[in-house]
Amino acid sequence: MPPGFFLKFNNHQTGFLRNLKFMKTSFLFLTCSFLCVFQPCKAAHIVGGEMIYEYKGPGSALNTNRYVITLKLFRDQLTTGAAMPASVFIGIFNNDDNTQFPGANQYHDVQKSSEQTVTVNPFPSCITNPPTLNYHVGIFILATVDLPINVKGYTASYQTCCRVNPLENVFNSPGLGGTGSTYSCLIPAIIDNSPQFNTSIDAICRNKPFSLSFKATDSDDDSLAYSFFPASNGGTAQNSGNINPAPPPYASVRYIGAYSYLTPLGDLATIDPKTGIISGIAPDVGKYVVCVSVSSYRNGIFVGSHIKDFIVNVTDCDFAGVQLDPQGVTCDGFNVSFKNYNNSPLNQTFFWTFGDAASGSADTSLLPEPVHVYSDTGVFVYKLVINRGQQCSDSATQVQKVYPGFFPAFNNSGRCINSDVLFNDLTKTNYGFVNSWKWDFGDPQTLGDTSRLQNPGYIYTNVGDYSVQLIVSNSKGCLKTIKDTITIVDKPSFKITNDTLICSIDNLQLIASGGSGNIFWSPAYNINNQNSFTPIVSPKVTTTYSATLTETPGCTATKSVVVKVVDKVTLNTGNDSTICQTDSVRLNVVSDALHYLWTPSAFLVNDTAKIPIAFPASQTTFNVLASIGKCSISGRINISVVPYPKADASADTTICFPGIAQLNATGGSLYLWSPAVFLNDPNIQNPLSNPSQSIRYTVRVTDILGCPKPAFDTVLISVEDIVADAGPRDTIVVVNQPLQLNGIGAEVFFWSPPLGLSKRDIPNPIATLSENQQYVLQVRSAAGCTDTDTINVIVYKVKPGLYVPDAFTPNDDGLNDVFRPIPIGMKSIKYFKVYDRRGQLMFSTTVQNKGWDGKFKGAPQDSHVFVWIVEGVDYQDKVIFKKGTVTLIR
Repeated sequence: MPPGFFLKFNNHQTGFLRNLKFMKTSFLFLTCSFLCVFQPCKAAHIVGGEMIYEYKGPGSALNTNRYVITLKLFRDQLTTGAAMPASVFIGIFNNDDNTQFPGANQYHDVQKSSEQTVTVNPFPSCITNPPTLNYHVGIFILATVDLPINVKGYTASYQTCCRVNPLENVFNSPGLGGTGSTYSCLIPAIIDNSPQFNTSIDAICRNKPFSLSFKATDSDDDSLAYSFFPASNGGTAQNSGNINPAPPPYASVRYIGAYSYLTPLGDLATIDPKTGIISGIAPDVGKYVVCVSVSSYRNGIFVGSHIKDFIVNVTDCDFAGVQLDPQGVTCDGFNVSFKNYNNSPLNQTFFWTFGDAASGSADTSLLPEPVHVYSDTGVFVYKLVINRGQQCSDSATQVQKVYPGFFPAFNNSGRCINSDVLFNDLTKTNYGFVNSWKWDFGDPQTLGDTSRLQNPGYIYTNVGDYSVQLIVSNSKGCLKTIKDTITIVDKPSFKITNDTLICSIDNLQLIASGGSGNIFWSPAYNINNQNSFTPIVSPKVTTTYSATLTETPGCTATKSVVVKVVDKVTLNTGNDSTICQTDSVRLNVVSDALHYLWTPSAFLVNDTAKIPIAFPASQTTFNVLASIGKCSISGRINISVVPYPKADASADTTICFPGIAQLNATGGSLYLWSPAVFLNDPNIQNPLSNPSQSIRYTVRVTDILGCPKPAFDTVLISVEDIVADAGPRDTIVVVNQPLQLNGIGAEVFFWSPPLGLSKRDIPNPIATLSENQQYVLQVRSAAGCTDTDTINVIVYKVKPGLYVPDAFTPNDDGLNDVFRPIPIGMKSIKYFKVYDRRGQLMFSTTVQNKGWDGKFKGAPQDSHVFVWIVEGVDYQDKVIFKKGTVTLIR
């Protein structure tokens, strides 16, 4: 924007300029067109617009001016959207009170006057994959509008939806209704004709040098200055149908990624403020919203601003050529890196001359991106020729300035809302002089947050962090951008001494810290310096002192401190107490003192604490000196130390089940056993326990010697439950058949009588008998617990064999329910199988004494005759085989 256009009112502008600034800040917004692909009624074919006003003399009524207002809409003819509108609704609003003119909801229905083809400028030579560009511009003329003369002028606007989707630099979600467009103009209160932008278009290739003209002409011959400007959305417009426009101001679209309204085509593309030419390196393929404001000046006085936006189409074309840095100046040293910003692969060869004859043979290079070290400061003309002697050859010259030693810097004073924040340029330069400044104060609440003064002021109206940017240059062409974040607060932040206690014969130093500026203390009562950050006070009565810090005019804060004054120190050390040996104790005193000193310090964690922790090993008297400045008082407290009780629950023991254990604890006066289960009385020293299982008891022992804390000990009562097992109750053998006995139950075994036994004091002796015999097994554990069991050995005086019954009755009466062979003198059964009359296997086992219950697959079988076979091995390892039939009787 033009110099001075965004200055705050405190920069000594005229009232006229202040009003113009207010009008610009409040009402001048313009939105680029918008494409939404999800609804056929959207205005996706409109890619830009411009609103123009022309002064036609006094109106027909007294104190009116007549204007012609023209809306230009640009349409992409390659889209499938709706045709150019046949008419549009233009709203006019009085900027004095924001009311619609000539009345509420009275818009102007304007018919299309004409539709023209937009001129396409010649493409670069040797271009490949050239784009197809076909745009029309529709002209809508609102003629002879008589506007009553007012103070702030008028705003004319047209609103529609929906920008092209997708857009690369603006948020645009068709599913959420898209981002519409507002085209408007501000008609100032003075007589004026708006500038008019040209309507030609250019081919722009991805990542290639480009030049795009937003040049305007002004029929008033005003001086013009160009800058990028925020695009605005379409308000409530939902489709291409006409709506009555809303009054200003108009909200900005939301820029995304690394793009902003200042960099709509990326950081490598800039606009010339004098010519309106946008140039640099194009971004990647896509569509980009670009809005440009042209400000007009008449005799050095700002008149107004006019805006055009357009959706620029960057395509995947390419061309050979030379594009050199137009800002050819180095301000950091003598080394200069050169680059052809046209990075087309069609550029095959390079020939550089650097214009530095004093460098000798180093003055030329064939590298694509060479580095040259200049021999001196000054201005040098360098040249690049690409594809020398070939069909697509190109060349260009450019000026390279070498003026090292440019050091941009700034600081600021003031940090409060609604008061001046002053910015100071601290830039230094070794060559030339600093000659331009462009400040951006980073305030999203307003568009007037810029300045071109060297040391401007700005008023922030909201607290927060703001990113301040300064673009500064010197007369040699050096230009740099620096940024810093400043924090704006509602008032200065500083600290003063906490509320303080002193004695009436003392004085005290108050301390204010964390702030800068001027400070003033009140009241003046007994203070040595009211303007000091560290004054000394000596009040005789309790006094509240207040400090007011002023950083800059309007940026102040006040804090207070209470100085409490006493004539003496109070101290109460409390009663003497007793603790258990090895314990610690807090020495609780009640006092208003500020400082304490305890002795003896050897038994204290902190001998200067108000309530220290003490750990005396024996009876100790602790002395304390409590003071407030020069006033003090002393006291003492006695701590007696007694040992803990020595609990002993006696040794662990083992008893046999069922049995009774005698518990017996010592070490104190009072006893409590837990758990109480199995005990006859848990509250005595020596209770009895008859546990059915092992259990661990804990005894809590206390005494009456002065230690209030208990001691604990545990004892384990282990219970052994011994169960002797001599084996099956009845065992059948044949005469003189060796029988292996197997006893279990404890560690010690004893069989009786010894008749026929190989050994009687082992768990598994061999018995050889000719007559029936009953044996008694006695077992004993290591703890002495015993138990007995018996086994009857029945001796058959027959040969070993398998004896099989010929019938069974499986009726679950407990008698003859299972059919099985009876082994006598047998070592094992190899198999026992039962078949029906058809030969189907009904039952099979290899387990001795296991039989058939008369069921097959869970179903009881009817009364029939079944066939069986059995084979076993006797105790002499002889194989015995038998077969036969059995009758199942139901």
